[in-house]
Amino acid sequence: MPTANARSERIHMRLSPDALETIREAAAAQQQDVSAFVLGAAMEHAREVLLRDRVLQLTPRELDQVDTALDANARVVPELAALIAAVQRDAPQHGMQELTSH
Repeated sequence: MPTANARSERIHMRLSPDALETIREAAAAQQQDVSAFVLGAAMEHAREVLLRDRVLQLTPRELDQVDTALDANARVVPELAALIAAVQRDAPQHGMQELTSH
């Protein structure tokens, strides 16, 4: 049975001799093999891309709009209130099912 850390996927790529030599030198400078070096660099870049993609960045004007909306008086949306009431009514049963199934 494979573990969570099992490595079973591969990436194949072609690169120029110069690129490979640069990567080999950098990997050696970090005392890593080429695979570990490339994986580490790719993961670091992937995390940066995902962070930029997932983090909500607001301009000062947009932030003021959010603050104004949060400071405004709440208004009841009947459909949403009914949905919340239904979920609260069903929550104790649902929670017990989740606890007993683990």
